[in-house]
This record gives sequence, C-alpha cells and structure tokens, in this order.
Amino acid sequence: MLHSRLMRYIDEVARTGSIRQAAERLSVASSAINRQIIAYEEELGLPVFERLSRGVRLTAIGELLVEHIRATMKDHRQTLHRIGDLKTLRRSKIHVATLEALTTDVLAQVVSAWHQTYPLTRISVTTMPSEAIAAAVGRGDAQLGLGFDMPPQPNLTTFSSTPCSLGLVVRPGHPLASRASLRWSELADCAFALPAEGLTIRTLLDRAIKRTRLTVDPIVETNSIDLLKRLAMLGDVATVLTKADVEVDRQRGALSFIPITDGEAGSQSLVIVHRTSAPLDGVTTRFAEKLAELARQIGDESPHNKPFATG
Repeated sequence: MLHSRLMRYIDEVARTGSIRQAAERLSVASSAINRQIIAYEEELGLPVFERLSRGVRLTAIGELLVEHIRATMKDHRQTLHRIGDLKTLRRSKIHVATLEALTTDVLAQVVSAWHQTYPLTRISVTTMPSEAIAAAVGRGDAQLGLGFDMPPQPNLTTFSSTPCSLGLVVRPGHPLASRASLRWSELADCAFALPAEGLTIRTLLDRAIKRTRLTVDPIVETNSIDLLKRLAMLGDVATVLTKADVEVDRQRGALSFIPITDGEAGSQSLVIVHRTSAPLDGVTTRFAEKLAELARQIGDESPHNKPFATG
C-alpha cells in the first residue's frame, strides 16, 4: 500500500539517487527506507528502482510511480493550504471606507454573498465623503477604500479601477425607458433632478451639458443619490447617474438605466484602494477581488450583468 510516508521515501530516493542520502535528508535509518521500498516492490510485483553499484535509479515503472507520487503530494499541499485559508477567512476582520451611495448597490451584494460562505468573518463599513475615503485608508483607519474618481496618492495603491459611464435613470414606465441607448441631444425635454454642484458626477454632467449646448434647468438638485433615485421612481423625473448607483433597483425592476452613448457622455471610475505601506493579507485581497469582480460586471468592462456569487 502506498501510504504518505512511503511516498516521501520513494520521492526522496528518486531525487537523490541514493537510499543513504535520502535517509540522511529525512533523518530516517537507511535500512528502514530500503525495507519499505522492497516490501512495496514485492507487493507491486515489479521493481521501482534499479540497484546500481553506486546508488539507484528509477525503472520505467518507477518513473510512472514518482510522477503519480509528486502529483499526489502537490494536491495534498494545495488542499492543506486551502484549509488554512478557510480557517483564516473565518476569523478575519475587514474594514471598508466608502460612499453612502455605494453601500446599497455594490457593497451590500458583496457582503451578503461573502457572509453566506464565510459567516464568521467580521466586516465593518464606514460611509464618508469621497475626499475622506483616501485619508481614512492612508491613516490605516480602513483597509480598503471604495469610491469614485479617487486621485492617485503616493501613500495609496490602486487595487482596481473600473470605468462606469453615465446614463439616464428613469422609472420603467417613462417614455424613454425602453430605449437601448440615448444621446444627450435627445434629452432636451426631460424634467431633471440632478446631483448637487460640487459632486464629482455633477462636474462631469456640467462639462457634457456645456459641450453639447443642452439647456438643463433641474427641478431638484441634491447631494443625496437615494433622493434622486426615489424621485425617478415616483414620476417622470429623470436623473443621470452611473449603473453602479442604481444596480439593485435596476435588477428588481424599479428603475431603468439607459446608457448615454455619444462621445460627450462622460464616465466615472469606480476605484478600490489600499495603503501602500500595509499590503493586503490573503483574506482582504480575496474580498477586494470580489468587489472588483462586481465592479467589472456593472461597469463598462461588461455590458451584460451576471448573477454575483462568492466562493
């Protein structure tokens, strides 16, 4: 029978070409190794090693056997590594700093899926303005920062950056809801509720509006993304956001997102950052990968949505 100890013996003898040298490396009596190999050869009915005047070498059967042994030992090491990862994952704590607007449509999906697989992981989420996210990660108050258009900083490393184009957001019954795409010039008659001045997305909107010479007189301006979405749900008011802002409501049929596809549309980048001087551990890296995966699904890199899962 090829048990784990015998596999180590055969592998080491094959590597060194010597039972004596293998015994020295494994701190085992050479007679014990030789005895077990001979017993296995008798059980197999074929020689594994050819005995030479100086050492041993593998027979053709031995070559096949060692190939199997090394593959088995590699699989075993990988399994032990994965078991160790699972133990670590279950005990870990992850702190994320992000925008309020990203908690419902991005973080909630990732956290919910993550918890189903790793129920003992503890996740802390703190919402704050965009400019505060980078500072919180830089100070070490959060391991990960998730936000839009965070400028590069020397003390931060960008884990991922996904472009998210702007689109018109309306209720499903709105006259424009059935359109596959729109141009800015087609939005002249819309009643708009827009993000407030000073927000990054509003700056992008103002630039696009200016370039297209579109006249927009918003009936509501607010820094609350939730209010903008609610207004769009309740009537024929339209707003302009990214798909990341409305993904959950879009999936459940409460809102429609129509990409604005002309060259003046503008886009935001959904960015994940961490502190350069504090490299991410395996658990936090895996969580960040799940965030980045969802960002790609709802960003420009993947126009079609897929169900999100962790594992």
